[in-house]
Amino acid sequence: MFIVRTSEYVPARIVDNEYFSKILDKPAKWFIERTGINERRRCAPDENLHTLAIAAVKALQAQDVPLAEIDLIIGASYTPLDTIGTLAHVIQREFRLGGARAIYLSTACSSFMDALDIAHMYFKAGGVRQALIVAAEHNSAYARDDDVASGHLWGDGASAVLLSAAQRGSQFEIVQIETKGLADLGHGPDAVSLRMESGLRMPFGPEVFAQACQEMTRAIRNILAGHGLSSEDVRLMVAHQANKRIIDWVASELRFPPERVAVTIDSLGNTGCASVAITLHRFASQVLPGEFAVLVTFGGGYSVGAALLRRTAEGVEA
Repeated sequence: MFIVRTSEYVPARIVDNEYFSKILDKPAKWFIERTGINERRRCAPDENLHTLAIAAVKALQAQDVPLAEIDLIIGASYTPLDTIGTLAHVIQREFRLGGARAIYLSTACSSFMDALDIAHMYFKAGGVRQALIVAAEHNSAYARDDDVASGHLWGDGASAVLLSAAQRGSQFEIVQIETKGLADLGHGPDAVSLRMESGLRMPFGPEVFAQACQEMTRAIRNILAGHGLSSEDVRLMVAHQANKRIIDWVASELRFPPERVAVTIDSLGNTGCASVAITLHRFASQVLPGEFAVLVTFGGGYSVGAALLRRTAEGVEA
């Protein structure tokens, strides 16, 4: 399975730390020290999960990427606008992708990685030639800004990723994907919650932090070891952008130098399951033909996933 192209869309509205300083009575540097976040992107009143996703796919089209042969659409998000008229079906209608399978899934911030894994299984089964994954989060629709534990973390954004069974015209080969549910750990499904009565909350933040550090480190080690690789063989680490301190911890444990670690949380905040795809899109050009990149994510609930990518020669000039 190959990644043909990626794209992103983030709202124009910027919410900086001064906004949260006034609400939570904390100095602006407090947020930077705890999370590495300087600012986040938030939806305008006329934007929602579906408009974010549509804009991301339009950005894919703007790269002269044909969508007519897509067999599979996977919408990935934990912040649905509608649980029946799902993200995947809205994309299918908007871009006239008739006949394609349309699936919506949520495994919290691991949703994009699990979507990759599911698409990979479809490709291996031989029933799909091209797949479109759209990962999007409208966190600000659910987050409570007065929640001192996590309200300041969340940003909005979307990414679209076109996959193909054929290497021609691609940017990356997906060498391997490994995903796993971890709901038996700690507080599991209660560690991060999104409920009508309380919104998007993280009542056990320190536990989430510790589990994310440990499990993402373990996932990268395992996937590299399976191919006889070490961190020295990897050009770029793209981790879920939940907290800069988590990213730094994982990078330090695995001995990735800062120049080989992709970071977008400083300017975008935590964009949930879209964060890995958005960050890969922004940093893909740093990986040269034949070089490896590793993606890793951790989701509340809990879940973890990692993917090993190899840069192909076909899409270098894109």
